[in-house]
Amino acid sequence: MTTARDVLLDWLRNAHAMEVHSEEMLKSQMRRIEHYPQLRERIERHLTETREQQAMLAQCLKQLGAEPSAIKELGARFAALGQGLFQVTAADEIIKSAISASAFERMEITVYRTLIAAAKTSGEDDVARICQTILPQEQAMADWLDQHLPELVEQYMARVELPNVTAKR
Repeated sequence: MTTARDVLLDWLRNAHAMEVHSEEMLKSQMRRIEHYPQLRERIERHLTETREQQAMLAQCLKQLGAEPSAIKELGARFAALGQGLFQVTAADEIIKSAISASAFERMEITVYRTLIAAAKTSGEDDVARICQTILPQEQAMADWLDQHLPELVEQYMARVELPNVTAKR
């Protein structure tokens, strides 16, 4: 019989794998950004947050007597690799990456809201508090992307029209 605690553990493992995916995606984006320093700097900051989030989620799992799922993490790494390869081939790589990152942040926000509710329902107040710590970081990154996407598009569009200038990254 599946218990609420079992479901919470599964969702925490999924969230940890999601943060592994995020880390790989952010590292890939950072390595490739050449002409958009403001975006690169914000991604670098969020990469640090993402690594801290992984550690917090691992701690939640440890407190509950569990560990992250190596299989889910491997799947997350492959998914991030595939996503990165798809974007690298695009002439508008920087824009596709920003759109993808924005969508990913929205998913993460929803996941943390779900985890908070599940943890509270399961009586795991420490887990809920940790997820409540992570949630504003994801919201801040999503908001930053929303606010700066028009500027990024403007920069990209201006670079596209310049001869011998790379716009894609």
